[in-house]
Amino acid sequence: MDDAVLQRFAVVLALVGVALHVTALAENPSQGLVTVGFAVLLLALALGGAPVARDLFAADAAPAEPPDAGEQR
Repeated sequence: MDDAVLQRFAVVLALVGVALHVTALAENPSQGLVTVGFAVLLLALALGGAPVARDLFAADAAPAEPPDAGEQR
């Protein structure tokens, strides 16, 4: 998937997760954070952060450029 599409999907998934979480808490407030909606929110967070994490790992894996021969004395 394209990064922009993946991030839009993560935003929509987060909105669905919030709706599920609020609905579950309205039915049974003693559940706390343990709801399906909260799990969906965590999944959306993971999907939304995937392009950022991929860019960070790609920058770490890039080989360092050797110094120019003209700069060494």
